[in-house]
Amino acid sequence: MVAASLYLLTAVGAAAAVALWWCQRSVLRSPPPSAPPFAPHVSILKPLRGLDDGLEENLRSFFTLDYPRYEIVFAAGDEADPALEVAHRVSAEYPWIPCRVVADPATVGVNPKVNNLANAALRAGHEVLLISDSNVRAAPDHLRALVAHLEAPGVGLVSSTFRATGEGGVGGLLERVQLNTFVMGGVCAMRRMTHMPCVVGKSMMLRRADLERIGGFAFLGGFLAEDQVCGEEVRALGRIVEVSGKPVDTLLGRKSVREFASRHLRWARIRRHISPVGYLGEALLNPLPFGVAALALNPGWPTLVLAAGSLLLMSSLAATAERRMGVRRRLASYPVLELLRGSIITLLWAVPFVSGSVMWRGNRLKIGPRTRLVRLPS
Repeated sequence: MVAASLYLLTAVGAAAAVALWWCQRSVLRSPPPSAPPFAPHVSILKPLRGLDDGLEENLRSFFTLDYPRYEIVFAAGDEADPALEVAHRVSAEYPWIPCRVVADPATVGVNPKVNNLANAALRAGHEVLLISDSNVRAAPDHLRALVAHLEAPGVGLVSSTFRATGEGGVGGLLERVQLNTFVMGGVCAMRRMTHMPCVVGKSMMLRRADLERIGGFAFLGGFLAEDQVCGEEVRALGRIVEVSGKPVDTLLGRKSVREFASRHLRWARIRRHISPVGYLGEALLNPLPFGVAALALNPGWPTLVLAAGSLLLMSSLAATAERRMGVRRRLASYPVLELLRGSIITLLWAVPFVSGSVMWRGNRLKIGPRTRLVRLPS
């Protein structure tokens, strides 16, 4: 009975993994909307904290956008933050691009990123806002692609798909594959199969009026997953939440396996509090753990073929998904990465059900429903 159940779960996991792969392929291949008849002015809000790998080039890419009129507002909570010096240096190279560099410790909530966004928005002058993380590197047509979606009828928010690259260390390799396959596949599956909002705040655009209607950054500052909550609230206004099939680059830098596990566990807690039922279902999205369990419980050729086939499938899906996005790595590395990634994720999967607190940017926080945050004693 146990063996039969594991065979069935392996088949379910294989079908689910292929479905995620297909949804990702579908979104990335979707044709962009037609360019709008006019280009609204855009304020780019970029929260800063510390020196990300490649920060200078990341910031510089936003000064070379092919768009008629936009401004950039950088914001950090500490005037001694070294990222501010980089922002000043890069902005000085492009004096014709309106830019402000803000150091302001004022807070509107527990979420430090949202605090920086709120302070940036106070200095921004345009109605259309692009929220963009500091580790994002943009192509010249980035703004045009997002504006084309936002100006389509009924759209209230659009977020970008992303391509993780620039990794270093084993943890960076694992995070690259995790983001480019499971996370990207999940975002695209939500868009294609459920039409429910699934927003990743690395790059998202909305109008200031809609942001204010949902309570502004003062409301979003109470949540860890402020991007997803923002998408849900905009959807509740009767607006469409769209996903752009044109990815932006996310530069990962060097990471250890421990750092990868810690970041994955934080995101797992977010997903568990956003949708407990959906998080339960994540256990069925990868056939590899079930194939390996069948081999361990009942060694033999049939279970060996089952486990090896699961590993080959996941490796093939990961390699083709990344190559579709222009990320080309040695094919021989994928089986090792998939086996290690699957093992870590399986071991950590149950933790969010028994542990609801995280350490984030030096703060110990308790996560409540919808990832509402409560600060705990350190």
